[in-house]
Amino acid sequence: MQRKSLIEILFASGVDDPETARALASLRPPGGSWTHEVLNSGKVDEIRFTEQLGILFGEPVELLNAARLDRSALSALPSRFVFKHHILPLAIEEQYVRLATCDVFNNTPRQLASQLVGGKRIEWTLVPRSQLLRAIKSAYGVGAETFEELLLNTHAFDAAEQEGGATDLNADGPEASVVKFVNQILREALFERATDIHIEPLDADLRIRYRIDGILHEVAVPPQLRVLQSAIISRLKVMARMDIAEKRLPQDGRINLQQGGAAIDVRVSTIPTVTGESVSLRLLNRDEARTFGFERLDLSDRQSGLVRNLLREPNGIILVTGPTGSGKSTTLYSLLSNINSVERRIVTIEEPVEYRIPGVSQIDVKPEIGLTFASGLRAILRQDPNVVMVGEIRDVETAEIAIRAAMTGHLVFSTLHTNDAVGGITRLLDMGVEPFLVASVVRAFVAQRLVRTVCPDCAEPVQYPGSYLKEIGFPIVPGQSFRHGRGCESCRQTGYRGRAAIYEFCAVGQGLRNLIIRKSTGAALKTRATHDGMETLRQDGWRRVLLGQTTVEEVLRVTQSDEGATETD
Repeated sequence: MQRKSLIEILFASGVDDPETARALASLRPPGGSWTHEVLNSGKVDEIRFTEQLGILFGEPVELLNAARLDRSALSALPSRFVFKHHILPLAIEEQYVRLATCDVFNNTPRQLASQLVGGKRIEWTLVPRSQLLRAIKSAYGVGAETFEELLLNTHAFDAAEQEGGATDLNADGPEASVVKFVNQILREALFERATDIHIEPLDADLRIRYRIDGILHEVAVPPQLRVLQSAIISRLKVMARMDIAEKRLPQDGRINLQQGGAAIDVRVSTIPTVTGESVSLRLLNRDEARTFGFERLDLSDRQSGLVRNLLREPNGIILVTGPTGSGKSTTLYSLLSNINSVERRIVTIEEPVEYRIPGVSQIDVKPEIGLTFASGLRAILRQDPNVVMVGEIRDVETAEIAIRAAMTGHLVFSTLHTNDAVGGITRLLDMGVEPFLVASVVRAFVAQRLVRTVCPDCAEPVQYPGSYLKEIGFPIVPGQSFRHGRGCESCRQTGYRGRAAIYEFCAVGQGLRNLIIRKSTGAALKTRATHDGMETLRQDGWRRVLLGQTTVEEVLRVTQSDEGATETD
């Protein structure tokens, strides 16, 4: 291929600097691919680049939809060959096979493919690399290339049963294959921005799901993965320093990983089920602790003013409420980071410590040795703290100790599991805390939820009927525009990518204190809080819709059961 033709392709693909185009055209990667080197440079538009290659070589170009692949064609090539050479079967007929590739320059894999399809005629199709790789993973499942390697070895199923097994990723033994398979599951989860991995044995299969932006997504896995259940789970238990011989009792452990220079903490939990051990992994990026700050909360101006006033309080309790996974810990860490200084001694007790904050003394609860929230909190108060954070108030004992701490000059932060902010009041009263104590020491209840945000790569305008907006109580603004995501590769066709918090701030003023002391109903408490200026979760959600950050449907999804709710979970 003449260098001039390559430069013309690059110019047509988005490279506007002649010097850059000449440098890219001159690339001669030893044993590598010019196509991959150019794409890795990030200097070209991938789709335009693929289209230009198709024009030059006379090959059709196709944009793949992973959800519409012909699964019956996958048998045309071994999965290890597909993963190694990025050649995917799209269709198979009696006389020909249609194969997709992203590289027109590497002829050796093309020749090998001709031999593997048994003499059938091959029709080649060019596909943008990112779409091809995603389609391959969707078609064959995560770790499919290693899975074949495992099945070829009759000892693979119990290879990881012995603690201290092989960890050499370059080795050829079955133990190394198990290691590679588990590593691929973890890498894929991190690439997809998953916060949790669930590995669940079913009657005849092993299901793997990632939680991405709060929603569970099932991961495509190779067929017959169930036969490797024991090896996969044993490998994870070895990594987490668990007892691999104990399969009858729940266990907890921790794994430290490095991925692209980032330190990842993985909290591992196993439970015995009737179909085998189920494993859940929570992925925590330790580097995120550096980003905890007031700006991360993304509050409105009014909310920001309320929080800053609360943080200036010399004592009292600030309670963050919401269900598991609603971002309560992130909010607490952000608040603590904002007031963290040399002049203040901050001590926390958590289960577990999710992120480490420099300058803050953090305690990990260990009930098995008697270190509970209540006992740990008693010890903390003997350490002369200015600020105390209790991971969760679960019982009246912990609540009363926290209240005593607030009454003796400490600023206390904690969480409660309730549906809304006012529900925190009834929850404390139901625990048995005296109403006058709640009224005198609690400064505010903050409820929150996480809503998915519109994917920036496929965002587009959308309209809603005025009657519908009126029905759901949306504040109609003349000329207001709305956005939603139509679905793309970046967001797994969901239309959402990332999350943001919505809040409900209930400051405890004199009017609310009087109702608390009288043990008024939850409805009366909420009416008073709203009268005093409290905005509900849904109202704050509408704010994010008006800003174009999320959608009406998403706000309704996370708040539908909360409007008017005042009871605890």
